[in-house]
Amino acid sequence: MDKLLNTNKMIISLLAVSVLAGCSNPEKRAQANRGFEYEDASLRTAPLMIPAGLEAPTFKNDYVIPKATALESQEVTGINVDVRPPTQVLPLVRGSQVLESGTGLWFYQQRLDQPLQQELNTALATFFKDKKADASETALGWSSNGNPIGSPKQRFNWQLNNDEGRRAVSLQVNLVESDASSKQEPVLAQTKQRDEAMMLNAFSLAYQRELTQQQELLDRSPIQLTLESTQGRLLVNEGYDRSWKRLVTLLPKLGFELTNRQQALGYVDVEFDGMRQGKWEDLKLPALDIPEQAYRVQLGDLGSQSSITFSDKNKVPVSNEVLRKLSNTLVPAFERTDLLR
Repeated sequence: MDKLLNTNKMIISLLAVSVLAGCSNPEKRAQANRGFEYEDASLRTAPLMIPAGLEAPTFKNDYVIPKATALESQEVTGINVDVRPPTQVLPLVRGSQVLESGTGLWFYQQRLDQPLQQELNTALATFFKDKKADASETALGWSSNGNPIGSPKQRFNWQLNNDEGRRAVSLQVNLVESDASSKQEPVLAQTKQRDEAMMLNAFSLAYQRELTQQQELLDRSPIQLTLESTQGRLLVNEGYDRSWKRLVTLLPKLGFELTNRQQALGYVDVEFDGMRQGKWEDLKLPALDIPEQAYRVQLGDLGSQSSITFSDKNKVPVSNEVLRKLSNTLVPAFERTDLLR
């Protein structure tokens, strides 16, 4: 009986998969569900039979369907009507924003090592190369031939506009030619919008993937840390986000138990229980010889740099001696990329 039930479940599952596979056909999704035989239908009329001795009724022309004009006859009907909704432009890149008009996005300056427009040009060149699209750089941006995300072959213009006031660059995509219009038929506005949005989303996805890979490499690189005794702090030669990630990653490996953390406020509450000398030798770091107690670690945002201060549970800053011992361990720890695994 159990085997029979299992067999029935398998058959039902296979049928469900088959139905879903049939529904997932992109061509069918673009068309209405029912048949289109109605397009071949014609109106059949016959004279109204009037019995002898009766007069024919008076007919009005209020509801007579007029014949289609030549322009109306060229409209898309039946099987050629694309019922898919317009494709939405998605801000897939962190900090990007959809333009109010047209198919485009605002990208905002996040890195200071190179101009944003130069970075986007490089990203576009990489995108076209990876997708094997024939592209050439123009005065305003790029012109690409072929469709990197499918068929038919199309030509797009990619326009870059720099806005120094808002430290941003807009990227707009415009479909200017398509194989679908090779028969002297114009591309429908809905088809044009969808193809432009798909291209822009495909680039945004590739660009975000590249940015993520760059950030991961950056997060695994050494970070320089220096002691500023006069200021009672440790100075990190990196911005807030990278410093926070490195701090919360290393503290548990150095004998600190994280009891509370608030990234928005920049502090981490920890308990230091110490570690045996053998563990410090395995880490190849100077052993931390500081009081085993609760501490608050405060991270400060200094723009391109960050600061780290330590205080006790009463928010009293630690002594210069304790800060010096912390520096002896944290400075080499921040430079060690193998501790991040």
